Amino acid sequence: MITIGTRMKTFVLVILIFFSSFAFINAQNKMAVGAGLIVSLPMGDFGDAANTGFGGTAAFELIFMPQLVGVGQIGYIVYGTESDAVDFSTVPVQVGVKYFFVPTIGFYGIGQIGLNFFSTTVEIPQVFGFGGGSVSESSSKFTLVLGAGYEVPVSPNFSLDFSGTFNLISDFNNIQVRAGGKIGL
Repeated sequence: MITIGTRMKTFVLVILIFFSSFAFINAQNKMAVGAGLIVSLPMGDFGDAANTGFGGTAAFELIFMPQLVGVGQIGYIVYGTESDAVDFSTVPVQVGVKYFFVPTIGFYGIGQIGLNFFSTTVEIPQVFGFGGGSVSESSSKFTLVLGAGYEVPVSPNFSLDFSGTFNLISDFNNIQVRAGGKIGL
């Protein structure tokens, strides 16, 4: 199992600070905030241990150019398991860009990097009144996200956003389908 070192965590934090700073410095650029629902389909060994995941995300977008949009995203996803005694969840924190094939509407490609903070809790039952309790483990993994999507403008300041991504996360690869909306600021 690969763990993320302090350098990678620092790198992702610097990227997040850069996007946040850039947003406030370039107030003339158009910004948007959004939220969405996610269905995550685990693959490989991860798929053997976890069932389908469900969750949500919050996103911030900043238009750099008509076809290039910066994206920052944070979410929470809970995965089902075969046992009621095991809880498995992740918090993805990612930054990247959307590239629209037609300026700021329609089809786009998306690429992001970031960290996923995984948490597993196993409940241990009591045996003859002894023991019991729970054991928890947390880890963080570097994430590379590649995908595509489509935005449907509903009004001048509101769009529906549908996307599908492949998330490369060490031993936790998954495919995610997201449906959400965004409001221009």
